[in-house]
Amino acid sequence: GAVESALAQATKKLYQGEVDIRVSIDRDSGNYETFRRWLVVPDDAGLQNPEAEELLMDAQERIQDIEVGEYIEEGVESVPIGRIGAMAAKQVILQKIRDAEREMLLNDFMSRGERIFTGTVKRMDKGDIIVESGRVEGRLRRSEMISKENLRSGQPLSAMIMDVDLTLRGAPIILSRSAPEFMIELFRQEVPEIEQGLLEIKSC
Repeated sequence: GAVESALAQATKKLYQGEVDIRVSIDRDSGNYETFRRWLVVPDDAGLQNPEAEELLMDAQERIQDIEVGEYIEEGVESVPIGRIGAMAAKQVILQKIRDAEREMLLNDFMSRGERIFTGTVKRMDKGDIIVESGRVEGRLRRSEMISKENLRSGQPLSAMIMDVDLTLRGAPIILSRSAPEFMIELFRQEVPEIEQGLLEIKSC
């Protein structure tokens, strides 16, 4: 839950490195426990993050029947929920609300079945162009732009929807203006005979 996540994040700040923390709250009493944990990894994989991983051979010295993918946990001191915990919980809850709203807007947009994304250039982001359509944003990478085109903020823009990557913050719809499918789709929208099946584009 959001409160557990917030308390875990607050606890992590007490440690050096990328530790893994789990918080368990008793919903009846309101009491909670905090655990630091290590993921058991294969011996031949090595430790990518020693602060949160343990080799299988070492883990089996502590728990004989433990397997790869399971966790070794150790109880640690819990941070007071207090003001810091409440603020952290509020931030996590607000972020979850924003993520849910973003996913709902994206699902609504994608359910229309549109192949062309039409909007305006909003900003640059690490060389990519962020295109805004209503409350949904698309990402046009430099490699997917038309050669030598110069795009400016506020400029109207259309591009082909190629993919959706939910791991990207803010602009998960991947766009292209250089893909052959983009030109074919533009022709299909502008030439009724193509839409009606009287004409067919063989290549572009």
